[in-house]
Amino acid sequence: MMIESSLAQQTSVFADSLNVKEAPSVEKTAGEKAEEFKVPEQKQGDTVSISMEAKALVAAENSEESDTDSPQEQRIKMLQDQIEKLQEEIKELQDSDELTEKEKLQQIQGKQVQLMELQKQLAEAQETLLEPQGVASGGGTRANGFGNSVDSF
Repeated sequence: MMIESSLAQQTSVFADSLNVKEAPSVEKTAGEKAEEFKVPEQKQGDTVSISMEAKALVAAENSEESDTDSPQEQRIKMLQDQIEKLQEEIKELQDSDELTEKEKLQQIQGKQVQLMELQKQLAEAQETLLEPQGVASGGGTRANGFGNSVDSF
């Protein structure tokens, strides 16, 4: 029995040693918790300065974009406006009840001929605008300078 009691006593001592007893807790306020985890003061970020040369380059780019359109671009805009106006006139003629069917048909056909001519002019103007950029009318680029490449082998 003595052995059992000493074993029981040792077991209780061992169990007590395993249980971690916390010191009486004192609640910290939110401010104290924040102070405990506070990160050292940091600066407000990096400072970047732009050189006068860079500012001049940006100003030059912005002025190029805001310049008036080239004469070719102005012509394209004018043609687009005329095409829109003609399309509206055709629509109004189709909805009109003031004209006879024959008169309406003749005027619509005349406006459609004008519309096709303007669309042709617009396509030509757009093509001439894209030529200096090396864009072909089919949408690709021209293969200038390649000629007969079999000769180069």
